[in-house]
Amino acid sequence: MKIAEAIGAAFGTFSRIPVPKSAWTDFGSTHALAAFPLVGLAEGFLMTAWGHVANLLGVPATIVAAVLVALPVAVTGGIHLDGLCDTSDALASWAPRERKLEIMHDPRAGAFGVIGVVVYLILQFSLFTALSLTAGALLCSLVFSRSLSGLAVECWPAARADGMAAGLSPAKKRAAIVVPLCAFAAASAAGMVACAQAVGALMAVAGLLVLAWYRHVALSRFGGVTGDLAGWFLQWAELAMLAMLVAGGMLL
Repeated sequence: MKIAEAIGAAFGTFSRIPVPKSAWTDFGSTHALAAFPLVGLAEGFLMTAWGHVANLLGVPATIVAAVLVALPVAVTGGIHLDGLCDTSDALASWAPRERKLEIMHDPRAGAFGVIGVVVYLILQFSLFTALSLTAGALLCSLVFSRSLSGLAVECWPAARADGMAAGLSPAKKRAAIVVPLCAFAAASAAGMVACAQAVGALMAVAGLLVLAWYRHVALSRFGGVTGDLAGWFLQWAELAMLAMLVAGGMLL
């Protein structure tokens, strides 16, 4: 029952998939991050199913790619793209740390945020158009990115004491959250390797390199992580792994 509460809270927090009200308990809310990778698993299953159906129906590659871009937004409600938008605005401002945090907290989207999201979606659409390797590796990458994102929130300092990242990271619950996230990360990395061999290993490396970049940016420019930064990392990590998957398909 406790595990179900955490899973329900994870889907209720990080997706638009309906969950029963019974999931919203103190335990579920404080342990939602431990089940965060399962949202990526659900998203990956939907994207894989669409890919198979489109292949059977002979749907043009551009339409397949457009739906693959739209599906994650439909599943998550755009929560991670919002983080990408807000963080792009803050980084482009070159303002002092406190001002950057204020910009991210502002619900209005600035020009640089809109530009960042548009460029991201164009790159993602282009990569999906060229995708030819196994969908299993793509599915695993969505779990891997969320595992790394959750671990960063749990293990790195929070930039704001009252932010979403701080609220999801109660220190006394840390082991109960870190252990499942580590298990998800290891299993999904192994899954990428099993599905795409050397390309899968390179995908995992790409995700870890983006994680290292994320840590540098978060600590040096913001003093820690925030919910927006977590979404910003998630999007770029998934794009980097998708790029590696497409490059592997072209080379092999």
